[in-house]
Amino acid sequence: MYRKIILAATSRGETDHAAQAAFALARRHGAKLVIFHACRLPSEGWGTLERLVSRDELVETTRKDIIDNYSGRLDDIDYTTHVVCGDPAEELACVATREGADLIVMGPHCRNGTCPGNRMWGHVDSTVQRVTSLVVAPVMVVTRPASILESEPKTILVPTDMKIPSENAVCHASSIAQETGGKLILFSALDIGMSYPNPRFYQRDMEDFVQDTITRMEQKYSKLVHHVDHEFLAWEGVPYTEILKAARWNEADMIVMARHSSIKESHQVLIGSTVAQVALSPSCPTTVINYRAKACM
Repeated sequence: MYRKIILAATSRGETDHAAQAAFALARRHGAKLVIFHACRLPSEGWGTLERLVSRDELVETTRKDIIDNYSGRLDDIDYTTHVVCGDPAEELACVATREGADLIVMGPHCRNGTCPGNRMWGHVDSTVQRVTSLVVAPVMVVTRPASILESEPKTILVPTDMKIPSENAVCHASSIAQETGGKLILFSALDIGMSYPNPRFYQRDMEDFVQDTITRMEQKYSKLVHHVDHEFLAWEGVPYTEILKAARWNEADMIVMARHSSIKESHQVLIGSTVAQVALSPSCPTTVINYRAKACM
């Protein structure tokens, strides 16, 4: 399933769960692992770091630090390191394209274990945000110890709003389930409105809307998932909280989501707010699928 995996490595402790996941996946699938890190250097001003240490020296020192940090955990893994100086997201996108990566694994790039305050407005930290906008490979965000360290995902939750980008997420999740023999749970949250109630949900019984949504999912996705064990679920609530609850209640091992809910939003730099809240929450790994990602064959 995975032939080449890129790990976006940092020295921060909160990203170590991502490293463990990348090592486990690479070992299990016999994939080549590229350990990537981008060093930032101030480019202007007197007395900057560039004047104190050469770029080549910094890159080589960082590479040695990375290997020392992961010493003993890379046994039986075919790996290389790729350390550069430059913008992390742009450099990572270049490496992913050049290497033909099947998967990028990242942790939450937050300082002191706390994600920036603007996350509450649907923004993620700039590196995760920009990487997902630049690459076509799936991006797995890992925030805590995950069951995929021990085995392939048995239950995969796929939130969908039944728009075009979600179809790529369903395709990707379906291919994983077919490879692993896992079960898909296709879930739709009926957005009741975070600030103001959605009036259309008060004109009929909520069960009617839930059943209508399940029927639409069956009609839209049955052909895509007929070859794997699957289930359709829907209920009302605030989307990101309901997705997290659905994952917890169904003991999901992985969440697979489209980066945006609409093609019209695809040109925007910021990742969708629901995806941000889900991916950075202490839940199971979330794989973000860019709308431009390769469709399943």
